Amino acid sequence: MAHLLDTTELLIASWILSGEDDRIPTSQGILDRALKAAVQDEACPSWVRDQLHFVDSRIGLQCVELPALLDWAQRAQLTSAPNPSYQSTQVRITGKAARRMLHDLNVTESQAVSWGKFLRRRVNKVSGSMNSNTRPPIEEY
Repeated sequence: MAHLLDTTELLIASWILSGEDDRIPTSQGILDRALKAAVQDEACPSWVRDQLHFVDSRIGLQCVELPALLDWAQRAQLTSAPNPSYQSTQVRITGKAARRMLHDLNVTESQAVSWGKFLRRRVNKVSGSMNSNTRPPIEEY
């Protein structure tokens, strides 16, 4: 069984290889909803889907493992140190380091880029709906 660190590495590598923005959202449930969509649409590897669990809480949809993923990323210095007042964290690795992690995970760069672009589209969609409403539409959950 893959460890959460593997999922963390795939998430961060996919994010950095799939676009120019090196900031990944960490608040308001944005990444939670993007990950949920990735699991539902089978846009991520099955070993990632098996590790992620979601609950509806009083503050909305939450990925149970996301705090641990973000903690792993910070501890492994893949991202900047979290600040509770920030809505995102900066990815600190280069594309070269990301490709090395993917090699160790037996994930192709094209698979990672595809997943990263999926996440970015979902993040943008959820962020856009949050800007126009105080709460995202139900179908986003």
